[in-house]
Amino acid sequence: MSENKIDIQMLGGFSISVNGQYMGLGQNNKANFLKLIQIILLNYKKGISKRELIDGVFGYKDLLDENNSLNNLLHQARTQLKKSGVPGKRYIEGKKGIYYIEKPEGYEVTLDVKTYTDDCRKAAEAEDEETKAKLYEQALELYKGELLPEFSTDNWVIVESVKLKHLFDELVLFLGDYYRKKEDYTSLYKLYSKASQIYPDGGWQINVIDALILRKEYKEAYELYNKTARYYLDDLEVPLPDDLIKCYERIYDDIKVVSDDIEEIQAGILERDAALKNSKGDSRSLGSYYCAFSSFIDVYNVLRRNLVRRGNSIFMMLCTLVDYEGKPIQNQEKLSARAEALKNALYAELRQGDVYTKYSSSQYLLLLIGTKKEDCGIIYHRISKKLKELAGSRAELKYRIVSLAEIPSVLENAKNADLL
Repeated sequence: MSENKIDIQMLGGFSISVNGQYMGLGQNNKANFLKLIQIILLNYKKGISKRELIDGVFGYKDLLDENNSLNNLLHQARTQLKKSGVPGKRYIEGKKGIYYIEKPEGYEVTLDVKTYTDDCRKAAEAEDEETKAKLYEQALELYKGELLPEFSTDNWVIVESVKLKHLFDELVLFLGDYYRKKEDYTSLYKLYSKASQIYPDGGWQINVIDALILRKEYKEAYELYNKTARYYLDDLEVPLPDDLIKCYERIYDDIKVVSDDIEEIQAGILERDAALKNSKGDSRSLGSYYCAFSSFIDVYNVLRRNLVRRGNSIFMMLCTLVDYEGKPIQNQEKLSARAEALKNALYAELRQGDVYTKYSSSQYLLLLIGTKKEDCGIIYHRISKKLKELAGSRAELKYRIVSLAEIPSVLENAKNADLL
């Protein structure tokens, strides 16, 4: 085996190192000559045709002279590779319309994508569980991120990324089961943490919470649960997955033993209140209380059960953003900006005892506590005025209200209507 080595990284970013020394290829990591080099590298097995190379680099743009454009780029790529200190003569070879990377004599060339896929293939074929695990662990070490993030939206990257992610999912599923059987919860936690960092929308956060529970790190598991629950409810606006709810139930069963010091618990609550106060920049009052929809439901149920003692002075208001014609806002960018403005208007104009939550991309639900029905219109006008101050005079809002005392009869009437 040669002592000289060229290492090429494409997973999580692009780099070329010679005998451990990084070779810089300029400041612009999205340059077309870099794209050309990377496309040829990805096609290390059979090379790539001239037509595919042109389409990959230029993205089907109309070129006055395709041959000249490609030749200029090839010259630039070779010049930059030579300038960086990468060993070689022509660097990129072209024979019979097929282009491939030159392998310099006396150097071993390793490409992380190739090693990763080879390890995954060997692991899938291995019959011995220990051998399979070792190969998958080697592949996991190489997988530092998605393929070539600088060009992640290009078709030639997307096609390969899908294949690599499929292998990664298989890898994580196997190693997850393997570590669980071995009761190696530290490795399990590291595995799922890496998976959730590389693919934040892959649903791996639930597995991270599970690993934390197995490590008996209940506080950390609870904090990550809250963060994940807010992501599903507020950002994705979808119900919580069953697996996440089960994680909460397991945390709830165990988190009670973390502390029996009520003063410590109270201090933690006060710290959260102080953090909320600071985030709003208001040192005098916490203002109204914003919470996730799941928490809003809990507050609603508690208030409804205490309605007899409180009287009929609790109203639920639904505020909906509309355009100047009273229709739903179609422009998503405008809707997002106005929804944020409405959230700020609610915080500013509602009272400290009121509760509100985001119900949909254009709606907020409010619980107005100790409010008379005739006051709801005044509250709406206050919110509407503040919204216009924050989002402009064309920002419009409509509302509906219902008393908590009326909700059971409303539901009963709706149920009877369904039976007719």
